[in-house]
Amino acid sequence: MKVYPDLALVVKKEDGERRALGEPKIGTQRINVELVEQLRFLASFGRFSFTIDEPPERGGTDAGLPPLAYFVAGAASCLLTQYAKLAIAKDIPLTSMKAVAHGHFDRRVEGSFRDIIYEITIESSAGADVIREIAWEAELMCYAHNTLKNSVQMKTNLTLNGKRLDF
Repeated sequence: MKVYPDLALVVKKEDGERRALGEPKIGTQRINVELVEQLRFLASFGRFSFTIDEPPERGGTDAGLPPLAYFVAGAASCLLTQYAKLAIAKDIPLTSMKAVAHGHFDRRVEGSFRDIIYEITIESSAGADVIREIAWEAELMCYAHNTLKNSVQMKTNLTLNGKRLDF
């Protein structure tokens, strides 16, 4: 993983600040979402935007990922961001890291997600105990994971250098 030294300092500072918080400190994410046509939406956050749509078999125009793909990707990338931040903050080398996320949900009216399973694969020269600690801490530090685990079963399967790790 390429690490930019000046930005690594920002990550380390933020890590220390979060760990030092005694009282809640509320943050906000504001996303603007606007209907474009049919089931196509444009979402924007600052200078970035993305298209959300459904495939034709669900009445959309297939111009972007469906909403639940963004939901699952957001949860997975939030967790992986914590892995990366912790690796940077603790000077742990990561050669590569990737995830496949599965969100299983009940499609009935009033249905909900039943579980979200992450298959996280890491390549690193760090030992298994170090990576287990990062995995455990990342789940504690991830806002999305902490929110979802209170209402849906969350499971992470972790692989380091091709070998499954329990944590």
